[in-house]
Amino acid sequence: MYAVVNKLTLGKPIDDALLKKIETDFYPRIRQEPGFVELRLVRVNDSEAVILGFFSSRAALDDLSTRIAGPWFAEHVRPYLAGPVQRSVGEVVFGAGDDP
Repeated sequence: MYAVVNKLTLGKPIDDALLKKIETDFYPRIRQEPGFVELRLVRVNDSEAVILGFFSSRAALDDLSTRIAGPWFAEHVRPYLAGPVQRSVGEVVFGAGDDP
């Protein structure tokens, strides 16, 4: 499994409008894609958030990032940003716990 971690520096807080778009537009599209495993959005505070995406393979991560996530992010999330996204991608080598 592979993960992408996007640390966002926000110029305005994540609001209900963006959360609704993620829930009703982005998530339904990406969850049906082969290789998608899980998506999490963490609100650290009003000026910082983290997006965690999990995929079955690096190829699936790259494909979905290029075809769906990147363009959607540019249109809907970029207006909330105050600076560049810090992006890290890597292989998940350990995981534990139950779904929240």
